[in-house]
Amino acid sequence: MIFAIVAAIVAYRRAKDNGRNGWLWAGAAAAVFVVTQWVVAVGAGVFIGVGIAMFGWSESIFDDTMYTGPVTVLAIGASILTTWLLLRYLDKPMAEEQLPDMPPPPPPIFDRDL
Repeated sequence: MIFAIVAAIVAYRRAKDNGRNGWLWAGAAAAVFVVTQWVVAVGAGVFIGVGIAMFGWSESIFDDTMYTGPVTVLAIGASILTTWLLLRYLDKPMAEEQLPDMPPPPPPIFDRDL
């Protein structure tokens, strides 16, 4: 949870520096961090459940891996990666404002008297 708060603070500062909505991007950074962990944990749970149901894996594998060890490390690593990608996006300056719509140039006039 501390990392999600730190990600929100860093995203807020980077968004404000580049002219974006700081609060929106702070919320997005925190959500990306938390939701990525949730998706990895649910995916690992489904993978282990399918392994238990279809391949006869031991049911103790769920208790051994879900809350301690590889799944937690993988979830935190994936969260750090996705948050880093979001922060890299925030480092890019916003696109310059487009010029106002101008009418196209007039068609060329070809002089026949050369």
